Amino acid sequence: MRKKYSVSQQIENLKNKNIKFEIIDEQSALQYLTYNTYYFKIKSFAKSFEYNESKKQYIHLDFEYLVELSKLDMYLREYIIKLSLDTEHFLKVKLINDLTNNEKEDGYNIVGHFFQKYPYIKHNIDFKKNDSACADLIHKYENNWAVWNIVEVLSFGDFIKLFELYYELYPENKSQTINNLLWPLKFIRNASAHNNCLLNTLRKPYTHTHLFNSKKNIIEPNKKLVSLLTKVPHISKSARKKKIANPIIHDFIATLFLFNEVCTSPILKEKQLHILQDLINIRFVKHSEYFIKDNIFTSNYEFVKKIVDYLCEKCI
Repeated sequence: MRKKYSVSQQIENLKNKNIKFEIIDEQSALQYLTYNTYYFKIKSFAKSFEYNESKKQYIHLDFEYLVELSKLDMYLREYIIKLSLDTEHFLKVKLINDLTNNEKEDGYNIVGHFFQKYPYIKHNIDFKKNDSACADLIHKYENNWAVWNIVEVLSFGDFIKLFELYYELYPENKSQTINNLLWPLKFIRNASAHNNCLLNTLRKPYTHTHLFNSKKNIIEPNKKLVSLLTKVPHISKSARKKKIANPIIHDFIATLFLFNEVCTSPILKEKQLHILQDLINIRFVKHSEYFIKDNIFTSNYEFVKKIVDYLCEKCI
């Protein structure tokens, strides 16, 4: 069991790991660890930097690099949350529109199939009836659910199950791109919403995600995403394979393609993608000197930038 450190001891431990305090001094770092973040979180970003295993020390790492990477992580998570909310909205728009134009479905029948296939989801809804913002809706419709009102009370994971079920029963308007990219969106949306670090995985990617094939003991990228990436110019096959083996990069890129596919508002699509382009081109390179000598950072940055530029050009 590891012992609890005071903030001063935390700084000493960082120094013992060869983390420097040259750009930001120790007193400022102590203030930052006291009022802006906490040790476990900021230290997690060190995993993305070079580490000498034999000496148990980091190589050319200043505390300020960790601060900057944590800030970039925050900006990225904020963007993902907003993009995810917009994507969820347009997924619901598609489902409701397709159902409205489907003479075979009255909107209630599909919910019956849904509860039959996933009986626990009804319990999930009932659990919210006295303690959530959608409690009044649940009390009003709990015995008479239709698709257009149940989508307002489902968790995103449960909504995905309803979305998938509908297009299993009525595949006429099914989009393979949309259906194949739903779970990557869920993973990175949840990670962002729960303030899980994302950019601490650049050198050591997460293993236990929805992409992990336990039988083969490998990360298996989404085949539809691989196909979509072949259309992006100036990205080699080897680069595609290597970069999307990282689940965070994989799921972020998948979310961008999903939003691009499902968003039916050209104005919003252009706005969101250009917000990201500005984030990538301006804020992410504000202190590029901290990362420019490390290929892990530069190659991942260039990979994502090419995809963002490609999607922005498509929406012009």
